[in-house]
Amino acid sequence: MHSLLSLPLLCLTLVFMATPLTAAPAPAIAIDTTSFSTYFRYAAIAYSSDIKAFGAWTCPLCLDASIRDTKNVTFTPSPDDGQEQGYVAVSPSLKTIIFAVRGSRTVEEWLNNLQIWKRALPVTNRPTGVEVHSGFWDVWTQLRPIMEPTLVRYIKANPGYTVTFVGHSLGGAVTQLAAVDFAARGIVSAQNTQLISFGQPRVGSIEFSQYFSKLGFKQVVRVINKSDIVPHLPPAFLDYRHQYHEYWINKSGVLVTSCNDDTNGKEATNCANTQITKLSVPDHLNYFGITLPK
Repeated sequence: MHSLLSLPLLCLTLVFMATPLTAAPAPAIAIDTTSFSTYFRYAAIAYSSDIKAFGAWTCPLCLDASIRDTKNVTFTPSPDDGQEQGYVAVSPSLKTIIFAVRGSRTVEEWLNNLQIWKRALPVTNRPTGVEVHSGFWDVWTQLRPIMEPTLVRYIKANPGYTVTFVGHSLGGAVTQLAAVDFAARGIVSAQNTQLISFGQPRVGSIEFSQYFSKLGFKQVVRVINKSDIVPHLPPAFLDYRHQYHEYWINKSGVLVTSCNDDTNGKEATNCANTQITKLSVPDHLNYFGITLPK
């Protein structure tokens, strides 16, 4: 049984033990930031408990004009017990295949059961020290048997489409690991793959962050809302680091695109890490005015 951190102890640890991280500037990324809310809808839909709504694409968020044309939606619960779930779909308007995984049912559940231990990333040709959160990897291995063949089928059926991995919270962590796993095994082309996450926890060691950056994904976006607590976990002093590039929604609701993180595993000092003493659970549950479905 892995050691667990209680929420009160964890919050105190973050406030009093976290060390500010320095970062060097990184090249600017050209991206349509207005699409972030569209991709958050895709991430949020993964939480839906209405299985029929996946295939019919009739959930309330599904009917938004920005994603209404989504088709060929395949619901993908974990084959063993169905406790984890995701879906794979096709967006003709975006010309991309959506690969989405649900986050934890509640943020309190996730925080109170936070496993902090890492394991070596089980892919070939990884450098020494490349480690990832063991619990996040376990979730991915539960979903892989059903999600991988579905994605392979969709890639073959949609030549010229990109693949977009999206997720909120735990879902963002799991889709990052899925993308790395697929790229390492040649299932997806990193140059044709983008990752967009919201409120994602840290996934692995600084060596993992560096390894991830060198894989050459087409686009990597990590959005943090205001004082969202989850992106500050697991704590950096336990040798966890985020991947580049952060986009931060500040307290005024303005999207900050100039976060000074870099591809060497250094986190931004001018964005979400300025909120380390003001961390919030509610800020985790609502992005762009869109609340997660129950």
